[in-house]
Amino acid sequence: MKRLVVNADDFGRTAGICDGTLAAHRGGIVTSATAMVLESAAADGIRKARAESPALDLGLHVVLTGGGRPASPPETVASLAPGGRFARNAEVLPPRIGSEEVLREIEAQIALFERMAGTPPSHLDSHHHSALHPDVEPAFAEAARRHGLPVRAASPEARERLRHAGVRTPDTFLDGFFGAGATIENLRALLEALPVGTSELMCHPGFPDEALLRDSTYAADRGREVEILRAPELRALLARLGVELVPFSAV
Repeated sequence: MKRLVVNADDFGRTAGICDGTLAAHRGGIVTSATAMVLESAAADGIRKARAESPALDLGLHVVLTGGGRPASPPETVASLAPGGRFARNAEVLPPRIGSEEVLREIEAQIALFERMAGTPPSHLDSHHHSALHPDVEPAFAEAARRHGLPVRAASPEARERLRHAGVRTPDTFLDGFFGAGATIENLRALLEALPVGTSELMCHPGFPDEALLRDSTYAADRGREVEILRAPELRALLARLGVELVPFSAV
């Protein structure tokens, strides 16, 4: 049996990303999304998703990078957010981070999600794959265990460690549909090569609004992703291949 979760990252970063994600769900193959609850468009986007697209699984895109401020009081996450701000990206995260600080921040973001959505998140993943950091991964796993949530495993090694820790993950993670790889030809090839089991395909759909064009180098490509993920041929291809589209909560 082959099952596919199509998970859209960065929900809530801008209104255009929210609208593009919802369009790629309603008219396309996106089954799940993860929200960045520290971003200004998150609350409205989550409310809109709950009202207009209740079948869309909404999880939490744990943010520990990006240069913004944490959900926790800064003094309680001093090694994670020196000076009150996160590192710009995963490559410059501090080499040593207090795992208790990471867990505190993840719990704060889960609580914020629950206030916005009225329900817990359906699953967890992490911005810039920060959950691969050796001091982040144990706290990421602990938060998932506490709340009974499946998570993204961004590498085969992480999948084995997370499962050993008692956390549910998809069997395969596909990150090739991005940038130059965000083409209908490449997506078709990824789908045709899906292994048996449950796979997660990461994507980043969104309409490139002013906020996104101003603050992100990955903007116009998101609009192309929306178009591709809505291509009518994809559902026919999945049916021919015997692939079942499922939400992340089905993991």
